[in-house]
Amino acid sequence: MKKIFLILVLCGFAGIMFAQGIKFGVTAGLNASSLNVKDNARTSLNEKSDIGTDMGYKAGFQVGVVMDWGITKDFSVIPELNFSQKGTKFSDGKISLNYLTLPINAAYKFDLGMDQKLLVFAGPYLGYGLSVSGDAIPVIIGGDVIRMTKLKFGSDGNNLKPFDFGLNVGVGYQYTNIFFKVQYNLGLANMVRWENQSWENSNLGVTVGYMFNL
Repeated sequence: MKKIFLILVLCGFAGIMFAQGIKFGVTAGLNASSLNVKDNARTSLNEKSDIGTDMGYKAGFQVGVVMDWGITKDFSVIPELNFSQKGTKFSDGKISLNYLTLPINAAYKFDLGMDQKLLVFAGPYLGYGLSVSGDAIPVIIGGDVIRMTKLKFGSDGNNLKPFDFGLNVGVGYQYTNIFFKVQYNLGLANMVRWENQSWENSNLGVTVGYMFNL
């Protein structure tokens, strides 16, 4: 399944490269990520709960390639392919979730003059989990608090689901071929298979990049 996902992503990028009005670039930046963790049988773990877990934001990074497909002078479709580090901090540790992500944004560009543009964009994203690292995290399984020390992506019952998807929204600034943007990613996929519980990604990213003229 992982190979199929990668093949589809690469084929999609290859097809876009042959389109007109295309620019190719590189991007890198920092993430502030957390998990929206809810125990539907008890209380939200994002608040001080009966197991003493307070989910907070964790620093990470992202790096990748980006394409700007100019449909019109002011409107573009902008897909990216990134390695993105997400995760969360909690009361006595942290967890890192490493993803391959594919955000596809529709962007409107307001001309500010002197080769400057203001970008407003939104769209969906897809993600595939590559690896997990960090400290033991407390979870509730069958009404009991269990510290999960070997979380990983996989198909077994106690593993995290590798596929992720959600929505992006953000703003940016572009000067000639250099751009800067701030975007929020709201995960909509439940990452866990445990009864009465859901984990969803939440991420705020700040990135810079450079577009090449092909």
